[in-house]
Amino acid sequence: RPRRSRWSVWFFVLLIIFGLPIAYFASQLFAEAQVIVVPKRATLELNQTFKAIALPIAEGAELGARLGYETMTVQSSDQAIVSAGGKKTVSERASGQIIITNRYSTRPQRLVTKTRFATADGKIYRLLQEIAVPGYELVDGKMAGGEIEVKVEADKPGEEYNGELKGLTIPGFKGDPKFDKITARGATAMAHGFVGERAIVSSTDKEAAEKELTKRLRTSLVREIEASLPDGFLTFESGKFFKSETQIKEEITSADNLTLEMDGELTALIFSRRELSRQLATIGLTDYDGAEVEIANLDQLKFDLLKPDLFNPETAKEAEIKITGRAELVWQFDVTALQKALAGVSQNDYQSVFLRFPSLIRAEPVLRPSWLQRFPSDPT
Repeated sequence: RPRRSRWSVWFFVLLIIFGLPIAYFASQLFAEAQVIVVPKRATLELNQTFKAIALPIAEGAELGARLGYETMTVQSSDQAIVSAGGKKTVSERASGQIIITNRYSTRPQRLVTKTRFATADGKIYRLLQEIAVPGYELVDGKMAGGEIEVKVEADKPGEEYNGELKGLTIPGFKGDPKFDKITARGATAMAHGFVGERAIVSSTDKEAAEKELTKRLRTSLVREIEASLPDGFLTFESGKFFKSETQIKEEITSADNLTLEMDGELTALIFSRRELSRQLATIGLTDYDGAEVEIANLDQLKFDLLKPDLFNPETAKEAEIKITGRAELVWQFDVTALQKALAGVSQNDYQSVFLRFPSLIRAEPVLRPSWLQRFPSDPT
């Protein structure tokens, strides 16, 4: 044959020998599988009241037909300038916190209301309530514990009672071994002692300023609590509780103005989205088997706390919450586990893999290139 024809034959021979393996390995290198899966779904029509219980619950207890909630608290303060409406003569006692230490006994020591505490220079401060100072403990041969922090008030009004406190003793124990063994020290500085004229704010101006501060501070705290809400949790408007305390600061902003300061605290009931979905499925579906589910539209449901005015989030253990709306439940599955299970599987065997994922009701795989007989070996 002519030389040109022989070279054509050798070209096709070499193409078959080298080209096909290269094409095969290239197809494996760039192979991919797209798998469209359809999980089980269900709809819950909600318009009912549920019992909710504060978490954690007692060991061994079960939620049953109840929802579980936690609380989250944020704090902040704000100020407003208000007009002084005049002056009045005031006589105020200083107050603050002290720490009482018991080195007398391992048993608690009772102190009655108005018990006196004295400084080295003779100033007297009194307990505002009856208390029991815990007994000390011996740890490695040394005394530990036996302390309690309480509020005291100066025996007399005046600025001289303001300031830090050290080395307090109880005059009533003079001559008793307790005198040197039950002592106290300042935890905070004594403050607000005053005798004299002070600028005042009219009740109308104070009320208006407090109203504005409450609105401003609550809005700020709501934003803060929503921004710092843990991943996977939700809260709702009627489950937020705001409380505040206001005081006129002693320093005068100008000759005619005073500063009104408000300390605010917001506590919110929060629910785990995962656990809430599971509990609602348990309560609402008769054939629910405990599988992992998620309510896809939780944020569209309406949550209302019943009797919010009677609910104290700091002490309450239970709540009644009405939930309304159509909840769309979607069964969950482990995507990573499915990828690993399909890696390298023959097209003839992949159906058996999907049977191991009962949350799926349909699966449609598409392999590229189309002539591939197996799923790519790389799970990603």
